[in-house]
Amino acid sequence: MIPQIIYTMRIKTAILAALLSFCTLAFAQQEGNTQISGTINNAIWKQITLKTDESYKSNTQQSFDVRLNSDNEFLFMVPLTEPQFVLLLYGRNEFARIYVEPGDAIHITCNATGMAKSMTFSGTGSINNQALKQFWEKYPPVSSKFAMTQYKKGVLYYDVAPDIDDKMKRLGQTSFTAEMRKWKDDRLGTLSVYESIYAGMTPRFIKHMRAEVEYAWAYNMLLYGYAFGVKHGVMSNYFDFAMEVLLNDDDLVSNENYRRYVKGFLNYKYDSGPKTDANPYIGQYNLSKRMLNGKTQAYFQSDIIVRGLRKTELHTMLDVYNEFVMTTPYYDYSIPALDMFYEKNLYANGSPAPQFTMVDINGNQVSLYDYLGKNVYLDFWATWCAPCIRKMEITESVKRQLNRDDIVFIHISLERTQELWQEAVINRNINGINLYADAGMDSAIIKTYNVKAIPEYFIIDKNGNFVRKPKQFNSMTIKQTLETLH
Repeated sequence: MIPQIIYTMRIKTAILAALLSFCTLAFAQQEGNTQISGTINNAIWKQITLKTDESYKSNTQQSFDVRLNSDNEFLFMVPLTEPQFVLLLYGRNEFARIYVEPGDAIHITCNATGMAKSMTFSGTGSINNQALKQFWEKYPPVSSKFAMTQYKKGVLYYDVAPDIDDKMKRLGQTSFTAEMRKWKDDRLGTLSVYESIYAGMTPRFIKHMRAEVEYAWAYNMLLYGYAFGVKHGVMSNYFDFAMEVLLNDDDLVSNENYRRYVKGFLNYKYDSGPKTDANPYIGQYNLSKRMLNGKTQAYFQSDIIVRGLRKTELHTMLDVYNEFVMTTPYYDYSIPALDMFYEKNLYANGSPAPQFTMVDINGNQVSLYDYLGKNVYLDFWATWCAPCIRKMEITESVKRQLNRDDIVFIHISLERTQELWQEAVINRNINGINLYADAGMDSAIIKTYNVKAIPEYFIIDKNGNFVRKPKQFNSMTIKQTLETLH
């Protein structure tokens, strides 16, 4: 009986596979609450990509690729939890942002060339996107982040569009404020007209579009006073504009302009106020406790912890991290902080170094476990990386100065070919244990040690645990650190 069941299941599976092969649309994934489909006229490229972004909450930016069928049609079924702008990418240079709410079923028709301008919409969410297309045709957004100008203030980089940057540099407080007020009123006025023309726009779309304008305006106002206040003699009451801006709105956490403004505002408030907390991340975390609430507070506290863990030692952020994960009722918003804590803790002082086994330049297997009882200096390098060469020269100098047989130097090369690696080791007389990561930045050892760029190095003690690295890399600090190891 059982073989017959298995045979029947195989038949059903074969039939299902055959049916799927005749489907006229390609699916990005089998499950999702939101449908985005379309037809690309005169398509040459046979693949289209959709990018959604809920990284502010779940720490993941999802990218879906589907192939167009023989009729140049595509279909994405994606899981969304919040309204958001998503990005469609086609070919080398074609892209378009559309607005999607969970449960939408939007159909798009467009040309392969000039995709964004040629788009027409039907289905649920179509009226929202008809209005959005017209709005962006009237007020084109900056097409590339590389075109933006950046200013470092406090612990944040603020970016600004070229035309606004020009106004910030040229105009005094009164003129700039008037220009920005006109900028805001023009766009909000246009949206008000659209509410009459496009009567089917959803309330959430209207709210997000108004937020796109209002928080971009507030962000530019904030940056002007923060970055150019001294130059233009900005009066202390200039920042009263912030009283017009709602700081807490849980419906807008998925809106990038809203997040950008609130993040910038907290950074400004800490940087311009009394420093009751010396660490800026802890200071901003404490500000968020007083100024924010709900999902908004959860997002920004998680974001502050993530940035603090990236820039400071684990122990510095440990108290606020523990407070956050024990008190926030919004688990989804804590995922980025949890992930960063895990990553930081994995490589923190006193944490066990991940084990690995590789083959050295002589063909012998080498395992980190082999060197328990010895201190290990482990570094990642390549000859195509100029800073790596300089650091390797410093390391070789330290080796010559040390008189210790309990310190092992392991060098892992990301050279482009094994032959070039072998030549470099011999020609540069690199002493110690030399290993080769044959897949470069995609090698298993790179992922195991979470190496984001080279040069990178780690110091591991006799028990196989990470040792805190000195804040500066020079022969004196490296030598002193290694000499203190027992």
